[in-house]
Amino acid sequence: MISDLFSLRQLDDLVTRTHSEGINELAAAALIEHEGRFLLIEKPSRNFELAPSTWELPTGFVRAGETLTSGMERVLAEYFGFSSAEATRYLGHNDHAHDAGRIVRVFVFAVTVEHPDSICHTAHIGHRWIDNITISDTVDGINSMLRVYYADTPN
Repeated sequence: MISDLFSLRQLDDLVTRTHSEGINELAAAALIEHEGRFLLIEKPSRNFELAPSTWELPTGFVRAGETLTSGMERVLAEYFGFSSAEATRYLGHNDHAHDAGRIVRVFVFAVTVEHPDSICHTAHIGHRWIDNITISDTVDGINSMLRVYYADTPN
């Protein structure tokens, strides 16, 4: 479910606009908050001898035939062990260079999950919960998403 602030139709329009810009690779990312901290997932480096692993929001590619939110829910279940996840708001998007110079547009959603502490017990992925200051320093391009998140989040 997406709140009235951003409807499913508006998301479809964003996808259509993205494709018209020549960007065909889509991904969805989840900003998951629990007790005032945000979940980050460890992304191992392809060459761990030359570069350390990085930390990012739980993210995955959206497959053909999936909506942005259904793709995100599938990724959260398959890779991170969340059996129930719900996108509550669209926060924005970023473009990232991927293999062979292709651009991937990553759509970011505020997400609630039923048992946030169950992350990775089945997925075996490095993870950590960090505060909003640390996430700003760790995840590129997150600050505009946090401003939207906090502007719309009840205290």
